[in-house]
Amino acid sequence: MSLSQLEEVPVASLAVEEEASIAAPVRQPSYQPYKWQFLNRVLDIVDGITRGKAGLLQRLTTFLFIGGLGALVNLAVYYLVFNVIGWPAQEFVRMVLAWALATEISLMANFIANDLVTFRNLPGHERAWWQRCVRFHVTSLSGSVLTFLIQSSLSTFAHITPIVAQAIALVIVTFYNFSIHHIFTYREAKLKPAK
Repeated sequence: MSLSQLEEVPVASLAVEEEASIAAPVRQPSYQPYKWQFLNRVLDIVDGITRGKAGLLQRLTTFLFIGGLGALVNLAVYYLVFNVIGWPAQEFVRMVLAWALATEISLMANFIANDLVTFRNLPGHERAWWQRCVRFHVTSLSGSVLTFLIQSSLSTFAHITPIVAQAIALVIVTFYNFSIHHIFTYREAKLKPAK
């Protein structure tokens, strides 16, 4: 082959080829991978469609599952305290006691499960366990009060059976709680300025 047969290639095109050959940075998934490749593939697709929101949807799904179990705990405790124990008190007093015990027991069950699974990879998880527990309680207190107000209003004014009113209130407040836990409970801890 002679030099006359060689093709002249502009220098600018070599630079473009060189840039193209440098791999684009690998995008990290927004979700926490599972051991099962099928679920990871589904989450990859969801991550692409939602532009990096698969992690949020993964946490919401886990939160809803754990919350569903917590709701069953709540309803079971509420039923036992309100109907089975049968304290000789007015219905409203029994309703308040049932609500308080059901709330605290299900709240601790939800905190432990969500802390171990749902929110374990968020920056706020770096706080001490007791701090996360207190923040979870503070956050959940507003949701619990909201649950009580909805439940008591439905049973008092709409004459819905208290256990059904409690279930309706729990469904309504679930999405409120998820949002507030993201905004407050597991928000990244602020660093104190160095002195």
